[in-house]
Amino acid sequence: MCKYASKCALCNRTVEVEAQQQDMNTVEIKISSDCPNLQPLVNRPIHLDAIYEIIASKEESLLYGLIKQYHRQIEACTAYEIIKDSIGQSLGRYYELA
Repeated sequence: MCKYASKCALCNRTVEVEAQQQDMNTVEIKISSDCPNLQPLVNRPIHLDAIYEIIASKEESLLYGLIKQYHRQIEACTAYEIIKDSIGQSLGRYYELA
């Protein structure tokens, strides 16, 4: 499991992410933040293909699309980058242990 936290450049609120690799590809992430734009995604498990999310462009990313549904200022927000970084760290940690 990887725990990651960083401040958003837009709202200066902390975004905390727990990323747990389920297998070689699947990662479960849980987001914690007091940002009102992220509240629909907070404390609910989200399952993604970690490798796809790392290599996909923003436009192709399922994570970016999910955040964009709830966040009107996603272009200026760094929540996507914060969560993507946590996925990358979790993936690296998984392969380190495997």
